[in-house]
Formats: sequence, structure tokens, C-alpha cells
Amino acid sequence: MTLAGDMILLAFDAEGGKLPVRQSLAPAVRGALLAELLDGGALTDEAGTAEAVGEAPQDAALRQAWQQVAAEPGRKWLHWVRKDGRASIHEVLRGLEKDGLLEQNTSRVFGVFPLNRAGLTPDGLSAAGEVRATVVAAAEEPAAGDRAALLAGLAHAGGQLGTALSADRRRALKDRLTALSEGAAPVSAAVRRAVQDLQGAAVS
Repeated sequence: MTLAGDMILLAFDAEGGKLPVRQSLAPAVRGALLAELLDGGALTDEAGTAEAVGEAPQDAALRQAWQQVAAEPGRKWLHWVRKDGRASIHEVLRGLEKDGLLEQNTSRVFGVFPLNRAGLTPDGLSAAGEVRATVVAAAEEPAAGDRAALLAGLAHAGGQLGTALSADRRRALKDRLTALSEGAAPVSAAVRRAVQDLQGAAVS
């Protein structure tokens, strides 16, 4: 399971029947892909820009992101967080479907506009519950593990913690969540900026 897959599972409602349509999910998923590549050594941070190293990963969504960076070296992280978010979500959804964690179907609104729906399978529901528990543990237990901390930090930066932690709990854990987000730098800063820009555009 990739961090981006975990991010999408985290976004599902508790019943697993609906993936919310919110703009912030795209930069959060892109950030998870980039952070996993950076953490695994397939990308490096060069004075605030992303550089691809080594060979392309096997996972389709990770490979797509890696190839994009490899084709345009020297771009800042914010550029890559903003790029092709919808396509990355669809690629990660396909991977989750292949793993038997969700089912997708497409209908047409007014017989014309395609509408894609995704719902979790029983295995997906179990996996999503584990992801939420992982995020809670990272927020409340400093020894939860590096991967859990990375996911929680990125989810905090991308505004994706609502399914795991209530607003009151997020406020109580603000310092810890901020530290986790800083630990996911430089990607988390780019994710936060991308989400802020989307929110600003929505109210302008």
C-alpha cells in the first residue's frame, strides 16, 4: 500500500460508501506520492526543487509522478504538488481497486456527463479503519513510527484529518500535528500552500 493509497482511504467516510469531492484531496494525494518517492530515495530535494534519481518505481501512480519529475528537473515542489492531481487520484483509485479494496462504477448525469463513484469493499473498510487508527496513533503517540508520522503530517498539511480526529481533538493536538507536518517537509509545505490557494480561490 502506498502513502497515496492510505491518503485516499483516509478520505472515505466511516461507512466507506462515499469518497468526498473536495479540492484539497488532489494536492494531498500528490504530496503523498512525492513524499514517498523522497522518503524512499527516488527523489531528492535540491535547494527547494525536486530531482529524480535511480530508476522508476513499479507502482503505476508513483512511476507516473517520478517520470514527470525526471522529465522536468529543477521544478519546485509546489509545481509538482499542483500538477495532475485528478489524474493521480484516478491512478491510485485503480490501484486500490486492483487490490480489492474498492469498487468503482461510472454513470452519466443527464445522460451526458460521466460521474465516477467509488465505494470500499469489506477489505477496504478494514484497511481504512487501520489507516485512521495509524493516523490517530501518530498524533497521540510519538513512537508510532516514521511512516505513520509521515502520513499524519501530510494529512494535517492537506486538511485530511477530519475522518480520524474530531475538530476538538485536532485543536488539542495542534502542536503535535504541526510538528508532524514539519517533519514531512519540504513536501508538506507545498501541500499546505496548494490547499490554501485552492481555498482562497473558492471564496474570491
